[in-house]
Order: sequence, then C-alpha cells, then structure tokens
Amino acid sequence: MKILRPERAIDRPVASTVQRRWRWAALAGLIVFLALAGYAVAVVGAGKASSTQPASVLVAASDIHAGDTISAGALRATRISPQDPGLLLTLVEAQDRSRLIGQVASISVPVGQLIPANIVGAGSNTLWTADVPIKRMPAGLAAGDHVALLTEALNKAGQPLDFVFMQDVDVVHVASNQVDLSLPAKVVPQVEWYADHGGLVLVKMPAGVIQQDLPAGTGP
Repeated sequence: MKILRPERAIDRPVASTVQRRWRWAALAGLIVFLALAGYAVAVVGAGKASSTQPASVLVAASDIHAGDTISAGALRATRISPQDPGLLLTLVEAQDRSRLIGQVASISVPVGQLIPANIVGAGSNTLWTADVPIKRMPAGLAAGDHVALLTEALNKAGQPLDFVFMQDVDVVHVASNQVDLSLPAKVVPQVEWYADHGGLVLVKMPAGVIQQDLPAGTGP
C-alpha cells in the first residue's frame, strides 16, 4: 500500500508564491534604480546647462588707461557662456555699469577686452583727486604712472631734511607744474600743506612696490 504525502501539494503553491514575491521585489528594485538613475542624469544635465547659460558682462568699448576716469562711452555690454561659473566672479556684470562710471581706473583695459572686477582699486570710493603744485617731477610723467611723494621738513635741530611722505600714488593728470593725484581723503590737507611749505618732489616708481624704512636725506 502506497502512502500519499499531501504536504507536497501544499509546498508547491507556497514555493510559487515566494518566487512571485521575489520577482515582484526584484522588479520593484529595478524600477527604483532606473528612477534614481534618471533623476541623477537630469540633475547633472541641469547643472551643466545652468553653468553654460549666457551671462551679461561689460567689455571695453574703447581703450581704458590706468588713471582714466571711466566714462559711459567706454563701457558696453556683451554676453558670454563660460564653462566655469567661477569666471563670472572675476568680471564686472552689466548691471554694475553705473557703479563704474565716474570712477578712476586702477589698471588698463584694451578695447574689446572684458572688464575685470579689479578695474577699480579697493577703497577707490575714499580717494580724492587733488590738484597739487609740484616743485620737481620726472620728465615724461603721465597719467596712470605711480609716484612717491618727497617733501621737506625740519628736524629737531631746525635743519631741513627730505623724506618720503607717501608711496604708490596714482597720477591722474599732468600739467606743466601741476599734477592731479589720487589720494586718500584724510591725507589731502597734509599734502596741500607740504606743497605750500617746502614743496613736493615726485619720483616715479613701480606700482605696488612699497619700500620700507627709507632713510631721510639731510643737507650739509
């Protein structure tokens, strides 16, 4: 007599049910994976698209020389699509055009070149243009040059001595014996006083090269 095992009949539907659940789980996982992959592709694509969107920046419509007062006609807008968004931080956006008009350029920008963010030196809003009489200056001195200011004073013994009062001063305009200098507002009265008492001598120097502890010159 053959003994039947009915439990096997129960095992088959249980096993098929488990298999179906595993297949549904695998299918659901695949769907989630594809969804996440599609989202990642969309985000990366959007990032690339935003980084190359055109931006409106300023370009020199004419040569701008260091020491020039920037006019409205010297600036025009153009559109660029930089691959690196950080490039825009080094340029002047078109919306800032009015901020530059009337400012003194600290560097030269040839016509057609993009306007760099540092065309106007830091703190330029605190600089005044002073028309100062000069006792002596180098031949060929021109706007945009940088000079040191030498003047005369008296030592404790009452003897005259020459010393360097300021360095790295921008020359804005040069006349026969008058020079317009771009000076911090707080030193303008002192420069005017030195110009009237002993006079000022200008010495041409490289921009930004400040010398320390310069000795004063004394007479015989």
